[in-house]
Amino acid sequence: MKISKTARKIGWRTLAATLVCLAGGGGLFAAKAINAAPPAKPAYLAAFPNFAPKLTPQLPGDVDITLKTQLEKAQKFSEVQREFDLYSWQMFLALNWPTNSQGQAAPKLTDTRFGQPHWTLWHNSSAIFQTDGERPAACRVSPKARTLTLFRGDLAKPVSKGLAPFSAQATANADPRATRFLGVLSAVGELNAANLGDLDDIQQAFSGPMIDQNGEFVYYEIMIDPNEVGYLCDNSLYNINGQVAFAKAGGKVAMPVGAPGKDWSGSFELKFAWRILKSGKDDFSRFYTSPAVVIDQGPDGKQLERKVTVGLVGMHIGHKSTTSPQWIWSTFEQVDNLDVDAVAHPKLNPSFVDPNCPICAVDQLPQKVKGVYPRIPTQAWRGIPIPGDKVALNRQAQAALKAQGSVWQYYQLIDTQWPTDPTAPPAPWNGGLPNAIVNKPGGNPTPVFLTNVTMETYFQKGNQVACNGEELPNGQDCPASGSAQPPVWNSVLNNQGKPVTPGINTLTFQTESCMGCHSSAGVWTSYDPKTGKGNQSGQLTADFSWLMSQKASWEK
Repeated sequence: MKISKTARKIGWRTLAATLVCLAGGGGLFAAKAINAAPPAKPAYLAAFPNFAPKLTPQLPGDVDITLKTQLEKAQKFSEVQREFDLYSWQMFLALNWPTNSQGQAAPKLTDTRFGQPHWTLWHNSSAIFQTDGERPAACRVSPKARTLTLFRGDLAKPVSKGLAPFSAQATANADPRATRFLGVLSAVGELNAANLGDLDDIQQAFSGPMIDQNGEFVYYEIMIDPNEVGYLCDNSLYNINGQVAFAKAGGKVAMPVGAPGKDWSGSFELKFAWRILKSGKDDFSRFYTSPAVVIDQGPDGKQLERKVTVGLVGMHIGHKSTTSPQWIWSTFEQVDNLDVDAVAHPKLNPSFVDPNCPICAVDQLPQKVKGVYPRIPTQAWRGIPIPGDKVALNRQAQAALKAQGSVWQYYQLIDTQWPTDPTAPPAPWNGGLPNAIVNKPGGNPTPVFLTNVTMETYFQKGNQVACNGEELPNGQDCPASGSAQPPVWNSVLNNQGKPVTPGINTLTFQTESCMGCHSSAGVWTSYDPKTGKGNQSGQLTADFSWLMSQKASWEK
């Protein structure tokens, strides 16, 4: 940020207020921040920029805005990223901290008998966006009661469109906090055993099932925090009917916002990737595990209910906060997903890589035969290596967790994406490179790309035409390939400091962006229940949540 001579004359108080506003605090918040005593630094920042070995279940609703502003003013931008990365680790640990059914956190992270992880008190997306579009039970209780989900009556209904409900035997006396009920087989959309043979659906979703090295599907679920659930309930956004009415009334989705001074404030959406663990093949001690009931595809292509043990292999955290109206996006993986230390662990194998097949094609959608998948494992690949500063931070966190004997020592932060300029609007798709891609969602996100190998597996295509990463108008496809201007994107073009046009068929490198992808989400604006077709709003109209357009059903 350049400071003009005029700005230098206005005094440090006014300048500080401006910087706080740019950090996302807003005018009123900025004034309070300057005139009031600075808030106490949260415990997880006690050793900043290093990982604090004393762990705590506290979760402020945002990063420390005072620290962020100081670092930005000093142009220590790598340390601003480190602050967000430490916040990611704090979210990860606080969300996974053992918590009893009254919402009290255990004294230690390793007190697993005290209760299940905190997030198990939240709401499964299938309980809010029910397959029949009915008003969820969470909308019929007080906000306080909404913070403790101890019963899942929704399990009498399918967890995904087209599936059969779980059997009464499977759900009888089941603790919804201790048992996962899983049926979704894709991190994108509603792919499941009922529609798994429909290739068109897979292509439209740009995703498909992932198969581990044991030949088992990976299962996915989404959890929503009570703050966001309350907003969805208050505005009847849990079904298509409510969304259409909301849109016709001129409503604009605006999820609750987290503040640093209020713990657990703001909206959270969590996405989990689970793989089935097998005795004799997997080291259960290296995974957070849970009993689960899954709906699999049987050898005959029909739905098959199974009781299994699953291990957590991926976790996305999306959180809307004051500094980050485009949300903070954090993603974690289990450390054995792609590689293992064969010397230290000679019997250990990667979950999603066959090390004996160096010529296997990577990140390829699995093929089916007459609608049935023969369970050929996915050879996964990470398009962008984990950055070195993340590797160093992970080592610190893992050492602290290992000292406590916590299973979370076997997890790693891949990266944290956040908006460096929340006021920046999205770049137009035809406005030229690099902005048409790097600032597709607005907010000038850093890093530009963020993926989890268990969730965005098939998005990591590498070199491709720029158009694939630009926000095209609804109903418009990428132009037919032709002469590209310029033909290949390079660092000289990138450093010109001005847009290069048209940059639509230019060859670029791309994976996927959490913020960029979620910026495209919309809500239903019209719908015909007879045909099952309708229209959805465009970019930035669903406040970075795909749940409304992807999960909602029509209530008859």
